[in-house]
Amino acid sequence: MPPHDRLFKTILRAFFADLLRLAAPRVAARALLSKIAFLDKELLSGAGRREADLLARVPLRGGGALLVHVEVEARARRRMPRRLRAYASRIQAGYDGQVLSIVLYLRGGEPGVCWQDIDGEMKAPEVTRFRYLTFGMAGCRAEDYLERPEPLAWALAAVMDPGPLSRSELRLACLHQIGGAKLPVEQRGLLADFVDAYLPLTSREEEEYKIAGGGKLKEARVMFMTWSERLRAEGFKEGQQETLRKVLLRQLRRRFGPLPETVQLQVEEITSVRRLNGLLERVLTASSLKELGLLH
Repeated sequence: MPPHDRLFKTILRAFFADLLRLAAPRVAARALLSKIAFLDKELLSGAGRREADLLARVPLRGGGALLVHVEVEARARRRMPRRLRAYASRIQAGYDGQVLSIVLYLRGGEPGVCWQDIDGEMKAPEVTRFRYLTFGMAGCRAEDYLERPEPLAWALAAVMDPGPLSRSELRLACLHQIGGAKLPVEQRGLLADFVDAYLPLTSREEEEYKIAGGGKLKEARVMFMTWSERLRAEGFKEGQQETLRKVLLRQLRRRFGPLPETVQLQVEEITSVRRLNGLLERVLTASSLKELGLLH
């Protein structure tokens, strides 16, 4: 399994409204999902600076807002509940608002979405309780999530229980849903890249995948090229570096918002096709312009 941090955070950020619909549907029903704002993730602690995976302010209908904190963990850990409580305390101190804490477990934890309390602590009306949501993905049935309307669910199905499906059949089912979605090509590419990363196939499974794909395999290969391959194809088709620069600038704006003039000038001065392709490959997983080497 690949390191979860970058790709998982990127897909959750891109489909944050879907995450709320899946994990906290009552919150999603009251939220103004089109106005979600992501916040600075650096939170001061006594032992130095810690960074949350995702932190967003979610405006609510009728006024007010909820601070939603999301952590992604490769597996369930016993210390995670107290770590979440410490995060929530710092978030409230820094942003002054009610906090909803959600932790996603790739392995372990209770299956599906569950409310949790910290074990061993007194539960009484007079005592403030810390409650949080867990989303144990490995115990969920992939078929159930493939039937959901949220595109994020089709990607997350790749890390769930395949049930009667083989791994190759599950991968094909995930990609079929993603490929047919009415989404911008970069969003479909991001979802497909997630499936490729989190549902890798052995050589034998690759052969099964080809058989399962049947006559649609050639079409599937074109449909499910990684996003970086799509961008390279677009650039080389016209045979101009300018095309790659324009695509890169467009994706940088979608990923990070309005660009500083210095960054735009820096991109426009890049003449190396190799460097442009390298930046295009990294733009969806980089956490900042600085990480891309475009901001000093």
